[in-house]
Amino acid sequence: MDSRAFECFGVSHWFAIICTALAAAGMIWLNRSPHVPQSRKQQANTALAVILVLAVSADPLLTWLRYRGSDQVGLAGKLVRDTALPFYLCDVVSLVLAVALITRRSRWVEIGYLWGMGGTMQGLLTPTLYFDWNTPEYYAFFLQHGGVPVAALALVFGARITPQPGTFRRAVFWSWVYMGSVMLLNFLLGANYGFLNGKPNVPTMFDHMGDYPYYLITLQAVAFTLYGLLLLPFSRGGRELKIAGANPAL
Repeated sequence: MDSRAFECFGVSHWFAIICTALAAAGMIWLNRSPHVPQSRKQQANTALAVILVLAVSADPLLTWLRYRGSDQVGLAGKLVRDTALPFYLCDVVSLVLAVALITRRSRWVEIGYLWGMGGTMQGLLTPTLYFDWNTPEYYAFFLQHGGVPVAALALVFGARITPQPGTFRRAVFWSWVYMGSVMLLNFLLGANYGFLNGKPNVPTMFDHMGDYPYYLITLQAVAFTLYGLLLLPFSRGGRELKIAGANPAL
């Protein structure tokens, strides 16, 4: 693996964080503004959905292009299989939010909001990224990991498609489905998608959650606590706010 050129909370990292914050503010304003035509809002949301899908798709392609000329036979293919397929939570939630941006269906929005703000934000703040801003990998990474919270905030606080009753229960269920499915895939592939079979090789928040496999318990406790906190703005005396402006859920 390449030596790490990217510096966590260095200039390029802060640049990505600030751009994400500005983009989130802009998309919230655009979706809330009564002066912006609905067609223009949908165009912006669709463009963001396309960006998320392209960013997810870029990872295997960029991995292949970077290592295809390696002296090690089959290294590029092995790295694509082991590290670049769209099985990380950030990949899955990117696709979930891409659907939500286009369809505005509440079930997609609520899981995208909780996974995006509770999970992908960790990737934005402590990236498992080796390459700095002189590489396409840097831009693909932050378009995805920045685009996810932008999309989640735009839908919930901009378009006001707020979580429905039962969101927490559904989020826990789908989180367990994701963990079980990816752990099985990791076993079959000999990979470590979702970092469910071992910690990343760079410093992240996982380092403060204990050793394997106990950090998986800590991870769930932290995630479910964050889910509860993220849902607090939509609760009044134990009642979640009713959905506003969303299509019926599938």
